[in-house]
Amino acid sequence: MIKARALPLAGTAVSAFVVVLLALRWLQSSGIVLPPPAIIPVLVGAFALVLLVLGWRVRSFVAGKSSMDAIAASRVAALAVSGAFVGAAMVGAGLAQVVALLDQLGAAAARSDVVVGAVTAALAVGLVVVALLVQHWCEVTDDDDPTAPPGTAA
Repeated sequence: MIKARALPLAGTAVSAFVVVLLALRWLQSSGIVLPPPAIIPVLVGAFALVLLVLGWRVRSFVAGKSSMDAIAASRVAALAVSGAFVGAAMVGAGLAQVVALLDQLGAAAARSDVVVGAVTAALAVGLVVVALLVQHWCEVTDDDDPTAPPGTAA
């Protein structure tokens, strides 16, 4: 299984930050104001919540407490990896929104947009944490036979 790791996630966040900040600065220089949609933090938070619920179900399946299709569990694991990268990208985008408007905090609209960007970034950090946790929950050990000595093939 492909795993989300810290360095690629950080690279995704930094890349998203740079791209979004450059795009917002370019739009500002053209006189275009692009406010962030207020629905974005809601969607990021909902994604984290859904992923947490699905991950908890997989956790109980891996522990042998409930039944679940193994394919569905692997899909949740893949969703966790995707969620980590989406969350990392949204951290960068949210922080870029905040940084792009720091010099305009005198305007009420800019303060509102900064709040949306900051809340997006904070919830996106939560999404990354949840995704990494669910990824951990989806791991299974290689030892399927409890009677086999550790380190041997089952």
